[in-house]
Amino acid sequence: MALLTVSLVLAAAMLVFNDRLIVNTSEKTDALSTLDRLIMETWQTRAHLAIAESAQRGYLLTRSDAYFQPYDEATGQITVHIHNINKLLGRTNLTKHPEIQTIMTEMVNSIAKKSAEMSVTIDLAKKRQFDKALAVVKLDSGMKESRNIQMLSRQFEKQVMNYRAELADTRNNTHRMMRWFVMACPLIFVSLVVLVIKRLLRELAEKAKLHERLTNENTEYERNIQSLRTKLQGEALQAQTNVERERFQLSRELHDELGSLLTAIKMDISWAIKHLKDELPQVTEKLKKTNQYLDRSINFKREIVQNLHPSMIKTFGLNASLQNLLDEAGGRNQWQMDVIMPERELLINETLSLIIYRVVQESLNNCSKYAQATKVAVHLLHDDQYIKVEIVDNGVGFDTSHLNNTSTGINGLRNRVESIGGHYEIFSSPQQGASTRVLLPYLKEEASF
Repeated sequence: MALLTVSLVLAAAMLVFNDRLIVNTSEKTDALSTLDRLIMETWQTRAHLAIAESAQRGYLLTRSDAYFQPYDEATGQITVHIHNINKLLGRTNLTKHPEIQTIMTEMVNSIAKKSAEMSVTIDLAKKRQFDKALAVVKLDSGMKESRNIQMLSRQFEKQVMNYRAELADTRNNTHRMMRWFVMACPLIFVSLVVLVIKRLLRELAEKAKLHERLTNENTEYERNIQSLRTKLQGEALQAQTNVERERFQLSRELHDELGSLLTAIKMDISWAIKHLKDELPQVTEKLKKTNQYLDRSINFKREIVQNLHPSMIKTFGLNASLQNLLDEAGGRNQWQMDVIMPERELLINETLSLIIYRVVQESLNNCSKYAQATKVAVHLLHDDQYIKVEIVDNGVGFDTSHLNNTSTGINGLRNRVESIGGHYEIFSSPQQGASTRVLLPYLKEEASF
């Protein structure tokens, strides 16, 4: 009887102890699962932060309202993930690890600062204050916060993974103890182990599916953004191509019709001068002056035709056209020129060639009219993706805050450059010269007029 009682007590004690081991193992498993969710929430927060930043910069570059929806969705998801992280932190007994709490607090603050910076730029952009929005971006505080978030996220993941390893080690030790009880109660303990393993495998499978789905969604989102950007760029380029086609046709009509008419008038006046010079010298003198006016009209017509559509680009290419433009401007203004151009002709879209030509032409015209410069540098550089144009002079400079109100030509060029995904900026201050920098996408497709 005593042996039975001892056996029952021992069996009860084993069952109680076994129950405690099971409870302890279950708690460790739940903690590991929660830590996995915590890490996943951190990854998702960074992913949505990247999406929001991409939408912010995409809108500032393209001015397309289509970026507002992904931006709003991403910022909303960031708030949800931060809330989930805070809830999970209270469920994983991380109060024993103040360094993890500190890192998470700093990361949340950095995310808040980054979100505030993006919110400010988007609000300014919605108010059409793009210059102020770009100025906020150029402060580089957002990039610093992004790097800080990445650094803190890595530290956070490292600390959480270390804590997870501790929990995993504790759980493994508990499993080793449970093997002794499995020998005494094989069915109970084997069933328990099987259930635990199934649960872990199910959770791991669910996490793998969630990670795969998130990866696929991010890939699809990036693909859609790129497709939209390419479509908008193509439409903008086609619109400019149509404008250049009209300018080309108008220049041809001026050259053919007006040029022929002026030439015929000049020939008739020359004939009249020849036959009237002896009989009517006063009339002849007046006709000679008229002929001089005709010469000036013909030259003016040539300038108009050239400005409407520089035919040298189609005939001789961009390099030769730019070199001719630079030689004429340098000689006319007696500038000391510093020119860097590609050794080979750029195989780019003809509309893009015209944009580059007009950027250089407008900059040289402004330099000739206002700069009072003695040195002018023109650099045309490129790689496989971008073309950079830079025009720098040592003239009197100007206050760039007045550009938006006074320079229609510059604003028109800026709109044309930015509409195809480029970037146009001017740096200057009084007595410090001026610098025009343009970054354009390298577009190889040819558009014929």
